[in-house]
Amino acid sequence: MRVPVTLVTSPGCHYCGHAREVLERVAGDVPLDVSEVDLASPDGAAAQRRWRVPYPPLLLIDGELFGYGRISERKLRKVLASRVEGSR
Repeated sequence: MRVPVTLVTSPGCHYCGHAREVLERVAGDVPLDVSEVDLASPDGAAAQRRWRVPYPPLLLIDGELFGYGRISERKLRKVLASRVEGSR
C-alpha cells in the first residue's frame, strides 16, 4: 500500500529542501506516493488557509496535516509505521 503524501512548498524555503530530503530517505523504506504543490498555487493557498499554518512547508499524509516547518524524520517514520501496521 502506497501512502499518499503532499508537500506544500515555497521557492527559496530551506525547510522545504529539508522536507524533500526527509521524504526521499523515508521513501527508501516506506512506499510513498509523493506530490509537491506550490504554496502560491490555488491548492497550496487553500491548504495553508485550511490548516492555518504560518509558514511552509506543510506536509499532508492522506490529506491530513502531519506537520509544517522543520519536519521530524523520526516522527514521520513512527506515524507511517503505525499506518502501515494498521492497514494489514
